[in-house]
Formats: sequence, structure tokens, C-alpha cells
Amino acid sequence: MKIQLKKITDVTINDLLNKDVIMPSIYFEKFNKNARTLDVNLEDSSFEKELNKILIEDFNSIEEYMFSIEKNASIVKNAVEGTQKALLNKDIDTLTDIYSQMVKLEKEVKSLNKKLFVDDLTTCYNRKWIYNKFLDKDSKFKDNGICVIIDVIDFDYIQNEYGELLSNNLIIFINNFIKEKLNEEKISFKTARFFDSKFFIFVNHENKKEVSDLIFNIQQLLKNTTLKSKTGLVIRADYNYAISRFKNNEESKEVFEALFHELKEEN
Repeated sequence: MKIQLKKITDVTINDLLNKDVIMPSIYFEKFNKNARTLDVNLEDSSFEKELNKILIEDFNSIEEYMFSIEKNASIVKNAVEGTQKALLNKDIDTLTDIYSQMVKLEKEVKSLNKKLFVDDLTTCYNRKWIYNKFLDKDSKFKDNGICVIIDVIDFDYIQNEYGELLSNNLIIFINNFIKEKLNEEKISFKTARFFDSKFFIFVNHENKKEVSDLIFNIQQLLKNTTLKSKTGLVIRADYNYAISRFKNNEESKEVFEALFHELKEEN
């Protein structure tokens, strides 16, 4: 049921990408429509139970995040006050202790950011990272670069036919394969899993043709790669991609819409 709920959410978000303002009524209208398309009964007790569970998990994550911010702000405030006194008194022991607190605080912040902005399955970035870290507060790009979206065309079929375990392993393999090939070329990039079967690659590079040729080669290598499970099941997935430049202060919505449209046309 959780897989179905995630699919409905992903499809709904994709439908609303071109909207400047999304009212709750519009979101739920689209959500209900997509639920019916995927044959999900919103009044089913198991669906409601799963939805409540996910909402509680999200609430707990937000609550933990807010508590951590409050706690860390207090630690920093006390550390600043302590540092001022220690400097005046030339208290080396206190300064050493404050430094240890700051190192510990840094580790906690990194751990929290990882939990919030990293995809659980692949350990690459997630959709939250794109909108909260990579883009500015107005969802505009902060730098110039090249954006690539890679899609596993037959992911739904593989998931339905072979199960979640094999489809998850496929997604993990794809993420690792892309990173390995791009690292071999010594290219600066960030990857983020946007939907179940779609990855964004943000490349810090000016030459679109060079990046396009590289992504094409990666696509062909993926297409010709056969994966085999421990039980002997063999799968070969099909892939598609779209590529576009982006500029500093450019609306991400326009770039993402164009990429999704190109993917749809290719499929």
C-alpha cells in the first residue's frame, strides 16, 4: 500500500509542476483522480491506516528537526558566551571543551541533514534536497550548469512483475552505475532521485554536447546490462533521458517542465 501511495503522490506532483500556486483543493482533486486511475480505494481502511502512519512519520521527522534546531541554537549561544569569557581569562581548557562541543554539533547537523535530504534507498539526494538546498527560496537555480533527467521506462512493469526487492536493487544499481561513470570522467555533479524511476543529474559543466555524449554512452551501457537476482531471475531494463542547460536565477519550473515534456515525447 505504501508503494501505491508514493506512486499517487509522485504522479500528482508531476501533474502540478506547471502551477505557480497549488491550493489544497486542487492537490486533493488531482490526488483523488490519480488514486482512481491506479485503482486505489481511498476509503479502504488499510489505505487510511498506511496514510496515517506516513503522516505520523513525517510529523515526527519535522518535530525532531525543529527540536534539533532549538537545541543547537542554544548550544551555539552558550558556546559564544563561553568563548568570550574564556578568551578574556585565557582559559585553554574551556576553549578546548567548547571546540569539542562544536565538533559534536557539526556531526549532529550533518546526520540530520542526511536524514532529511538523502534518499533512503539509494543514498543520493532526494526531492526535498532539490527544493530546499540546490535551488534558492524562489525555486530558481543558483548557478549555471546542465540538468539531465534519466528515466527507467519499464520500472512499473519490473516492479509489478518481479517485486519490490528486485526493482529496488535495480534502482540502487542505476544510481551507483551513473555515479561511477561520471566520477571516472572527473565531472562535478550531484544526483537526486526525483520519482521512483527518475533521477536528476545536475552537472557543473558548460559544454552541453560533451555532457550529452557522455549521458548517451551511459544510457547505452545501462541498456546492454543484464541484471541477475540470487534466485536466477534475469532482467534488462530500458532507459530514456532528456538534457537541458540552466542558468543562474532561471526558474527551475520551466526547465523541469521542458525535460518532462521531452521524456514524454520520447516515450
